[in-house]
Amino acid sequence: MIALVSFLVMIGLMLFNVPIALCTGFAAITGIVMSSNISYMTFVQRLYVGMDSFTLIAVPLFMLCGRFMALGGITKDLIGLANALVGRFKGGMLHVNVVASMFFAGITGSAAADTASIGGILIPATIEKGFDADVTVAVTATSSTIGVMIPPSIPMVVFGVTAGVSIGKLFLGGIVPGILVGLALIIVNIFYSRKRNYPAEKPYSGKETIHAVVRGLPALLTVVIILGGITSGLFTPTEAAGIACLYTFLLGRFMYRELFLKDIPNIMLEVAVTTGQVVLMIATASALGWVFAHESVPAIISSFVLGATRNKFLILLLINLLLLFVGTWMDLSPAVTVFCPILMPIVLALGIDPVHFGVIMVINLAIGLFTPPVGVCLFLACGIGKISITQSIKAFIPYFFSMLLVLLLITYWPQLVMLLPNMMG
Repeated sequence: MIALVSFLVMIGLMLFNVPIALCTGFAAITGIVMSSNISYMTFVQRLYVGMDSFTLIAVPLFMLCGRFMALGGITKDLIGLANALVGRFKGGMLHVNVVASMFFAGITGSAAADTASIGGILIPATIEKGFDADVTVAVTATSSTIGVMIPPSIPMVVFGVTAGVSIGKLFLGGIVPGILVGLALIIVNIFYSRKRNYPAEKPYSGKETIHAVVRGLPALLTVVIILGGITSGLFTPTEAAGIACLYTFLLGRFMYRELFLKDIPNIMLEVAVTTGQVVLMIATASALGWVFAHESVPAIISSFVLGATRNKFLILLLINLLLLFVGTWMDLSPAVTVFCPILMPIVLALGIDPVHFGVIMVINLAIGLFTPPVGVCLFLACGIGKISITQSIKAFIPYFFSMLLVLLLITYWPQLVMLLPNMMG
């Protein structure tokens, strides 16, 4: 009863557009007040425990790395490299959008950062070349979510901390699904390019291609540093994030020469504000998760589900539907913090690898990043493209279903996720 009231408080506050951190915080306080055997100080303690993790320091560091990339001129070179690779094909600008997002995703780990940085450059340029605004916005909003699949991924860091799972294995597990999502979106691009007769970009000469590769490869080495350091045991995820920050700063300052010391205070302020928002959401969601655990919600739900059916196929389908629904109205990091402890007992009882489940959960919630009513990536892309959400919906539907298809593939074919983590093991 207490858990149900807390959950209803959270939903009710969300309906009035109260910030998610306050929604989960007030819901946790409600549960603690209603319980006669819990001290009020428990709420403060659980906030602290939710933030007291060395690994979570990787979150602001990856954000800082992304800002160095965006302001250091590196984003333009990644777009140039993508153009050299796929721009020559029909509908080239749409393909460039997807491939650039895949490159950029491997550095920032943030879908919103991808939408703002890549979209801010490519959406106006693509529309000017005669592409329809609805398709341009749709492909930008959907491809930007690859940022939480291909490492480094901030939500995977949060999942790893919450579930006690190897972050290195989670990072490796997201690579193949992220690539599959990129290929699925390119297939939809091909469909639209033929249907609407979109043009190709002028092919790069051999010299121009080499120049684009030389300019773009140093940025892509960031991914090698992060993954190589973590999987080899040289760095923890937090240390890898710090080294990636130093590396991208040096690139922006000395190679690209667009990042200056005078920019650092503003960049640090932006990252601090964003980090404060994210960490507060994680802390209050952690407190709410503790209330649910105290009321035995995970055990009750696990017993109910496993008592109703032991069909692994059906239970995974139900989990996907739940997470897709949650993703449409709840931000990714607090959703992971709240629902991971609830669903993990069911997953473990079915014999599903926690790494596999972590990737499934993150991709489900990533789809919510471009799905109304929240859909932050779709709102950002529509704002840049200067069209309304309703104008983009029709073009957005094929991209949405292509991502659902990939989600089903990785759900029922776990080798797609576990291949690289098992090789590391």
